[in-house]
Amino acid sequence: MKKKTYAGIALALIAVVFVFAVGSFLRENWAANQPPGPLEALVARWLRSLGRQSQADVKNPVPPTPENLEVGRTHYEKQCVFCHGTDGKGQTPNGIQFYPPVPSLVEPNAELTDGQIHFIATHGIRYTAMPAFEKVLNPEEIWKVVLWVRRLAQAPPPQPSGSSEAGPRSP
Repeated sequence: MKKKTYAGIALALIAVVFVFAVGSFLRENWAANQPPGPLEALVARWLRSLGRQSQADVKNPVPPTPENLEVGRTHYEKQCVFCHGTDGKGQTPNGIQFYPPVPSLVEPNAELTDGQIHFIATHGIRYTAMPAFEKVLNPEEIWKVVLWVRRLAQAPPPQPSGSSEAGPRSP
């Protein structure tokens, strides 16, 4: 009889702790247009740090030739500009609406290695707007996009299609 009593008390305590944990988790504001609560931000930072380290030492096997950069730019413009913008800063009408916000590919670029960028572009990031491109681009094409992302961090922002550095034309 004592075993059943202890088991019942233990089960009741587990249920109370579970209800408390779920309740505090649900109390977080989960609206997409609100910043995360401290618990969500802590868990997200911890998970992000784990994933980045696994690919930190992988080097880009694709040389940065003009042809490879052009292929990378073309894929970037088709797949990435919508969120990251032509300059890679992520300040697009769509990019600023996502949570977590779309990161700049040019300012914090030094903190991600080529291998980490390739891994993220290949597999995406769950619970964010970052999709996986492994079924859209092959691994070599993704490496070429990595080349272009690195070029964005080094060069002035590219001109939008159809624009001219000379200014507007007269009719």
